[in-house]
Amino acid sequence: MKKGYKVLLYSLCWLLLLGTMFLSTVSFAASKHKLNPDRIKKEQYGEYTLGKDDLIEISVRRHLEFSGRFVVEPDGKIQYPFVGDIQLGGLNKTEAIEKIKKFLVEYIESPEVDIIIAEYNSKVVYVVGQVARPGKYRMHAEFMPVREAIIAAGLPRENIASLRRAVIIRPVANTRPVVKKINLLRLIYKGDLKINYDLKSGDILYVPSTLLYKVNTVLEQVFSPLLRGASGYSTYDDLVEEDN
Repeated sequence: MKKGYKVLLYSLCWLLLLGTMFLSTVSFAASKHKLNPDRIKKEQYGEYTLGKDDLIEISVRRHLEFSGRFVVEPDGKIQYPFVGDIQLGGLNKTEAIEKIKKFLVEYIESPEVDIIIAEYNSKVVYVVGQVARPGKYRMHAEFMPVREAIIAAGLPRENIASLRRAVIIRPVANTRPVVKKINLLRLIYKGDLKINYDLKSGDILYVPSTLLYKVNTVLEQVFSPLLRGASGYSTYDDLVEEDN
């Protein structure tokens, strides 16, 4: 009886495995023909431009009344003492300093201004999937290299992440997103910097699971309750190990 139960269980497992492989193949082929993405090119780094929720520290030498910390509002403006609203969104640090100087010359002769970006909040990339710390990562420049992003996220999970099938997803307004495949195995472990693409704010780096891990996860969810209740095994892996 126990032997017959094992045979039935293995048969169901193989059917599920073949079905999963078939669906994955069909899905990949369909997406390959459906998408014709532009290549995400390596771009020259740009100096960070100020945006919503960035926190800046403005220092005006010998004039504390014009110095302080200011948050860039959603409309790109800061509320500056004595002057009022100043539009700084979209400007880099040098441009922002020059703009503030133009306002201050009405109050100060030859103002000496410096700006420090205390908190970078307006530009983020997302690293999701099979990495140690999936989530949102703040950028300190206009672009973030893929290698820097994946290291910040704690590298892919060993034996679970499908390194050759990672993708960069770049949302595009009013149209389909641009999708670019990237081989993280070549980039991280073989040092191929030609594919160390630059991520823009809003980009998503997705590291998928291996097919084997997906199948094991499905089998664990489906069969573990049956195994615990019917035969005393605690997991699907326990059954496989004993049979071997």
